[in-house]
Amino acid sequence: MSDMWAKISETWDILKPPLRPHPEVVRAFEREIDTADTDIVLLGVTPEFARWGKTMIAVDLMPNMIGALWIGDDATRRAVVGNWADLPLEDNSCDAVVGDGCLGVLPNRAVRLEVLGQIARVLRPDGRAAIRLFTRSETPETLAAIKEDALAGRMKAIAELVLRVSLVLAPRDCDGTLKMSAVLDAINEMFPDRDALLAAAGWQPNVFSLIETYKNSDTVCTWADGDTIAEEASRHFGEVQLVSSGDYPVAQSCPLLILGKPLQ
Repeated sequence: MSDMWAKISETWDILKPPLRPHPEVVRAFEREIDTADTDIVLLGVTPEFARWGKTMIAVDLMPNMIGALWIGDDATRRAVVGNWADLPLEDNSCDAVVGDGCLGVLPNRAVRLEVLGQIARVLRPDGRAAIRLFTRSETPETLAAIKEDALAGRMKAIAELVLRVSLVLAPRDCDGTLKMSAVLDAINEMFPDRDALLAAAGWQPNVFSLIETYKNSDTVCTWADGDTIAEEASRHFGEVQLVSSGDYPVAQSCPLLILGKPLQ
């Protein structure tokens, strides 16, 4: 992980849905996973999920993300520094694994497959996983359409702009790997007059500090299509589903990947 993620931890309050969980997302997870009387592993330190479970272990590679976002350790929950492709957990040690956008921050398909295998390893035989994806569609929209929506005041948050532009720019291959600096470059080209964008969208000036974290960054995210990720997951799970995460902006590109019957 790069220093981009360190900077994002400092701008978390600016990050809004759809790049962080909308209340509808929280409810969707709670429909699919027992979030009460279970031992849960959280990939990342997403605050909206941090109080789920009888017990919880949150795993994040970045100590500064843990320091900035984690609610704090207690007798039933703790955060640890660890690599999702080599989870520091015992086999068959949890009832559920959850994550929000976690597969999208991986650099390529190979690592995605490793992480899916690790999820299967740590789950108990009757365990389930739920992960919100950011997926590109077969027929992407255009940057012109995105620009029109933004200037017409139809975007509640800059996070929607970032997600929609990323999904348009992502390569149409199994990885969907895209440098986040390319997203910033595209937004700057679309909106050379940021004041005009702010006025049209009704955003506060500090929202641009979020996308400035991408400047000159080599950090990549992956924006694969849902069917590709479902096929990858089927190599490690006997049950694989893509279900809706809600009806918030861009929700159609943010399904939940539901996994059961880990193949161990």
